[in-house]
Amino acid sequence: MSELLTLTSPDSSDVSTPLVTGHHSMSSQPGSRFTVEAAIIDEEVPTAEEPPSHSINGTQPNPGLPTAKVDLTAPIRLLKTPREIKLKFTVMCLFVLILVGTILILVYYKEEPFHYVLGSLTYYVDKKEMVIDFEGRERLRGQIGLFAPMEAPAACSMLGDSERLCLSWKDYGKLRIKYDTNLSHVGIDCYKVSWETFAPERSIKDCFSMTNSHWYGGGVTKDQNVPIESMNIPMTAFVTSDRRGQFGSVVERYWLSTRNVSIKVADRSPLLVSMDNDEQRLCLESMHWESIHHDHNSSDSHLEYAVCANNDLLKLFNSTKAFPIPPIIPNTLLLEEPLWSLYVNNDTRPFHVVQELYDLHPVGYIDIRSGFAVNEGDLTFKGTPLNDSFVPFVHRIGLRVMASVTPFVSVDSAAFTSGALRGDLVMDPRGEVPGLTMWADKIGGVIDFTDNTAVLSYRNSLRAFKDSQGLESLTFDYGEASYLPYGYQINTELDDPSQFTHSYIEIANSVTETVVTRSAYESQHIPIVIRTYPKEISWDTENGFASVIPSIINLGLIGYPFMALDLKEFSSEQVDKEMLLSYIQLSACLPVMQIPTTALEYGPEVKDLIHEYIDFHQNVIIPVVSDLGVRYLRTGLPIIRPLWWLEHNADTASYHIPSF
Repeated sequence: MSELLTLTSPDSSDVSTPLVTGHHSMSSQPGSRFTVEAAIIDEEVPTAEEPPSHSINGTQPNPGLPTAKVDLTAPIRLLKTPREIKLKFTVMCLFVLILVGTILILVYYKEEPFHYVLGSLTYYVDKKEMVIDFEGRERLRGQIGLFAPMEAPAACSMLGDSERLCLSWKDYGKLRIKYDTNLSHVGIDCYKVSWETFAPERSIKDCFSMTNSHWYGGGVTKDQNVPIESMNIPMTAFVTSDRRGQFGSVVERYWLSTRNVSIKVADRSPLLVSMDNDEQRLCLESMHWESIHHDHNSSDSHLEYAVCANNDLLKLFNSTKAFPIPPIIPNTLLLEEPLWSLYVNNDTRPFHVVQELYDLHPVGYIDIRSGFAVNEGDLTFKGTPLNDSFVPFVHRIGLRVMASVTPFVSVDSAAFTSGALRGDLVMDPRGEVPGLTMWADKIGGVIDFTDNTAVLSYRNSLRAFKDSQGLESLTFDYGEASYLPYGYQINTELDDPSQFTHSYIEIANSVTETVVTRSAYESQHIPIVIRTYPKEISWDTENGFASVIPSIINLGLIGYPFMALDLKEFSSEQVDKEMLLSYIQLSACLPVMQIPTTALEYGPEVKDLIHEYIDFHQNVIIPVVSDLGVRYLRTGLPIIRPLWWLEHNADTASYHIPSF
């Protein structure tokens, strides 16, 4: 295609001057009266009104050749098209990138919830969650303030305080967390958590996850297992008790986790505890349980505890257990020689039993178990198969004698009458007459150990009984707070009902050199031997053989390294020989070897085996116990330790005791 551009003057319609050929265009000068025309071959047919244009050589143009006006914007449009496409493509890419980025942010970005940080502890306000992350590893996660209102609390601590946190919920209470730096020099972070409600009817509940860790401590129950996260105990008062489904005869407000964290609850908090195997939670609750807690002067509920974490489990245990150490270990003769349990009833032939013991092993202790008296509380052998000649007979053949006593006085005893007249007994809810309780199918009263006069009278009666009968020592049975009468009234209110057990053991320590007992609370400062709750002679975990070693391990970890295995009273017709020998073998491996005198009824073969076990205990076990006992006085470390003690920072199967 070819084009011809011409300039036509209005003054001379006949003269045409060629200017430019090709695809170039010309702009007219301002004020010019020229017009621009173009001949486009084969593109446009001219109309009849258009005047013909002239060719360059002056001839008339071909009438069939069309002419048209030049479109000046066409080249510009041709130049703009690639740039518009590129711009649109760029905008589209940016849009896609923004869209993808927005989606990624919505999916993966989690805005950090509102929280406070104290050292390695973080408290998330909205979730009421406390997390301790020590040296890059989560040590503890817990729900703090489960009963607090859902509304956001008000801060009551100074802004910028890095060691204290205080939050207040209107009409509920205050939470305070203090970063305790007392153990920072040994690499341990500790935090003191305290709750205080504004009304006594308010309850406080904090729960901690036991997932992916193993836990120890708390107490020794009938159906004890270790680690304790495998146990199920509903929310119940954390007091000394011998009832199934509750905490045991020995309790301590201390828990230890293999994730290197410990929890120690303050004494004055009215405490309830639960352990849930399904949800893997340990929960602490503070409330006044009507049947147990009687702190009527308290105007609020309160819960205080310390949480500590580090990267070394043994160092954590040594630094946080806070158990006092006694000045001496228990009587070495009691450790070395067997302790024979003698249950007295109308069928008992005590003199015959003693003669058999002398023939088998002429040294040791005979423990006359509780219930020997005609009426519990009347400390005398009169009217029993023992009579006043029994102890002298035992002494003549070289054995020693102990007798078990309790804090009870049966309603038929002279001690009940005199105690009621003096006001020495725990009273009923009205405070008018002695409150009654039940134990071992008996009914009676309980000595009030918060009354100084009652304590003095009880202590004097124990000493008089011991001296008059020529006993080497006494052992102390029962003593759990769960035996206090319902709605009891005592002379001095207790912050913690388990202090009743503590007072019982303090009295025992004042009348004997070595305390042998089945119940204890905060009594680690005393040379004490803990007897397990009397075990059923079976293989079961429900207070049977399988619960013995877990009980022994947990006792050591809560500060009681010397223990003995106690059995329920039984007859030779009820228990097979193999089962009985298993218990005696296990007993020989403990610091104190206790044997029921009923074992003598199984014949010469069993007697020979018992003699071998006694020799094993004396020649193999006691040297080790004596050495570790001396170390215990220096370090407070348990004598019988779990396997993880050897590799305490490894999460291995040694934490478990699946079966025996």
